[in-house]
Amino acid sequence: LRCRLYSSSWGKPRQVTMLTRCSDRSRSGKRFPVPESLLDCATVQPYVHNCLVTLHEGRHVYRFCVFFKRHCHLRANPLLSSINHVFRGDAVVMRIGASADSVVNMRGRDNSLADFIMHR
Repeated sequence: LRCRLYSSSWGKPRQVTMLTRCSDRSRSGKRFPVPESLLDCATVQPYVHNCLVTLHEGRHVYRFCVFFKRHCHLRANPLLSSINHVFRGDAVVMRIGASADSVVNMRGRDNSLADFIMHR
């Protein structure tokens, strides 16, 4: 599925494809992302943190899942760092569907919403 990757080795975020596992063979089956396939440095930090973010814009509600690695021995990420704080590691943002609690492909405007979330 398409997602937004904020890598410490790139100069800007990119839309990439993340591997997922399905709960069954039907189209309505729940999808489970595999963020380890995109995040680097498994030897420094083998586990991945995640959090759910809900964004309200007028009457629309958007839900995203953010996966990230954060460790003092990881590379500084200029995409996610600010003047007051240095973020060390990578992050991936995926969209959660409206009807089921499963991840779905990111569409056109989702990239700009993901950028807004990550810079907050």
